[in-house]
Amino acid sequence: MDEELRLQVVKQYTQLNLKYEKELQETITTAAKVCNTPISSITILDKDTQWLKVKRGLDVDQTPREFSFCTHTIKGKGLLVINDTLEDARFSQNPYVTGGPKIRFYAGYPLITHEGHRLGALCIMDNKPHMLTAGQKLVLKVLAKQAVGVMELKLSIDLLGKSLKSLKELRKSTSSNGIKLRAMFESLSDSYFLLGKNGEVIDFNKAAYEFIKDKYGMELSYGRIMTGFLTQAYREIFIHHYKNALNGERAQLERLADYGPKGSIWWDCVFEPVKNEQGEIIGVSYVSRNINDRKFDEEKIKEQNRLLTRVAEIQSHDYRGPVASILGLMNLIEEDDYNASKEYLVMLQGAVKKLDEKIKEVVIVASTQAIKID
Repeated sequence: MDEELRLQVVKQYTQLNLKYEKELQETITTAAKVCNTPISSITILDKDTQWLKVKRGLDVDQTPREFSFCTHTIKGKGLLVINDTLEDARFSQNPYVTGGPKIRFYAGYPLITHEGHRLGALCIMDNKPHMLTAGQKLVLKVLAKQAVGVMELKLSIDLLGKSLKSLKELRKSTSSNGIKLRAMFESLSDSYFLLGKNGEVIDFNKAAYEFIKDKYGMELSYGRIMTGFLTQAYREIFIHHYKNALNGERAQLERLADYGPKGSIWWDCVFEPVKNEQGEIIGVSYVSRNINDRKFDEEKIKEQNRLLTRVAEIQSHDYRGPVASILGLMNLIEEDDYNASKEYLVMLQGAVKKLDEKIKEVVIVASTQAIKID
């Protein structure tokens, strides 16, 4: 599990008021009755705390995660059953076994969202050792999946309600040019994302949607966690700048992203804090601009500069030797009234050849530069 990503998702669910959700109350009641246990609950685990969002037979709303049975449950893929906690080394010294409710039996099934995030568990407990039949285990599995479905639906409704509220407030504050502004926003070639304080996607434009679909084969939708779309290599960098933006710090960086068979793209990424009318930071604006052309031009300019530097070196250094030799020999020949000896002519021919080689090198370099410019 990617624990950091899991905790971002969990944070959304811990903020939900599930205590009086009828379907979830019925779920834990059914679990307790079918398995004949006095205690049942739906738990959510964050970094340090186990939250008992819906419970039966317990009078606490939270416990330290370090003593939670469900911490072990979410590490597995299926049902965890502890028939007698005193006979299990993991739990025999647990304070909730040796004291408090004196739990002797535990069974829990992980609550896993459709995206694979492990939220917590549907669990049942008893004050005495217990055994479950195959049928009872199957019921717990079915009830756990039902509970996840209800919780995901509740979260979607909650996010939709917040979006509708924000939309109503936006409509009140915008002018008749709102439609034009939205059309302009959708027509932008840059990928634009508006993120909430929990990393959830609040808004995006067409370019952002098409980019996610093309590169990752995923459907971008409201409420999805942004880091769920990112590669592991970029995720830590993104989270760092995202958190800084929530603290009011703007950031801009260039990065090369490798999409395997779909090629590589240079991106100019901007993280900008978003504030409400009261000046409070309510989210982060994240914009990605494709700068492949600019990077290509920069590399072309660097190559041209390299070629020009080589021409300058040839002109300032490599020409000097042959030219000096030719001039020196011509002075000697002139002193001999232009009656050049064979030795002088051979030396003159060698200097002319060297000069000719340098001229050809300049021509080749210049031709290469012209091709690259084209």
